Amino acid sequence: MPALDGTRVLDLSQVIFGPAATQVLADHGADVIKVERPPGGDLARAFGPWQGELSLPFASLNRGKRSLAVDLKSPEGLGVVHRLLETADVLVHNFRSTAVMERLGLGYEALAPKHPRLIYAAGFGYGSAGPYVERGKAGHESMAQALSGLADRFRGPTGGPQRLPYTLSDITAGMQLAQGILLALLARERTGRGQQVETALLDGVMALQAWESAAILNVGDQVDHGAGGATDPLGNPLDGAVFATADGDLMVTALFRAVPQLMADLGAAVGLAELATDSRFVDIEGLRAHRADLRALLEPVFRTRTNDEWIDRLEAQDILVAPVRTTAQALRDPQFEINGLLVDGGQIDGKPLRFVGSPLRLGETPAVTGRPAPSVGQHTDEVLAAAGFGTDEIASLRATNAIS
Repeated sequence: MPALDGTRVLDLSQVIFGPAATQVLADHGADVIKVERPPGGDLARAFGPWQGELSLPFASLNRGKRSLAVDLKSPEGLGVVHRLLETADVLVHNFRSTAVMERLGLGYEALAPKHPRLIYAAGFGYGSAGPYVERGKAGHESMAQALSGLADRFRGPTGGPQRLPYTLSDITAGMQLAQGILLALLARERTGRGQQVETALLDGVMALQAWESAAILNVGDQVDHGAGGATDPLGNPLDGAVFATADGDLMVTALFRAVPQLMADLGAAVGLAELATDSRFVDIEGLRAHRADLRALLEPVFRTRTNDEWIDRLEAQDILVAPVRTTAQALRDPQFEINGLLVDGGQIDGKPLRFVGSPLRLGETPAVTGRPAPSVGQHTDEVLAAAGFGTDEIASLRATNAIS
């Protein structure tokens, strides 16, 4: 039996942030009822690439959920949601501000007295209050990266700030929102009461920078905070240094020992014994000051052998090393099959679908896999019937377009 079996989640979220949170819950057995607007549903359904008519990005974050298509602008549609809340453990939304839910009569203050055990989870761009909220600023992955300092730290080929090409802020905040929901469910076991849970894209990406922020907050930003590594002008030039080889690129991290011993070991691996006695490289300050000289020595040497050859030689000296892969190459690593990370997601036109599943492995209550993402409103009748709606009620709701 999965860990969250018997937990019911009413999910009003869409696109990435909220669905990433509820995917964690669905993967571990929660009954996630995805409330979607007819006729198009979640905005992410319009994002490609597609397999047939199925949005693959949408499908990746909505596996195992049930879709209820309901018009929240109609009184009848809102009535449906209120009935479902009677048996829900968790409500999740990621609207721009609290005002949207409050206008619908679904704000926390309105629902808490009626449903004292409800976990009310909200994901925002910036928070539930403050200047960004007051001016209605929309939250987005790129905004969080820019405002958090992340884009400034990852500079592109022209030397200017760049957006990292993946959904770092959304997925991170989604994982943190899921964590908050689970903590609130655990607290409810002791207190019998639900509570409000919130996080924000901006909070999530700042929390990712906790290591370096400790230095910046307390001693300033003109120090090696230990996270920037070889790409940081103040960082250790051998922490994540990338070298071109005869057949690719290699990332080398030479750390965790005194610099003289480190240089001796690196010199032995690459055939440059003189590194151990070079006065420029006797301590970390010397490595930083002479980073260009060090690279000038190492770059031509690394080009003489293949990745596999260098990995064998460097690992023999207990130096961390790995090939720099594309994401497509990484997904072919057998380690992910061993870890059970790649899961089946149903079929489209007879073609099996595969996705990255839960990274959590629970020995006694494993994650559930296999049920594909739903079509818009696929489970409307099923969900309503289970909630006690009669056949005539469902037909009446459909006739008024409150559901579809």
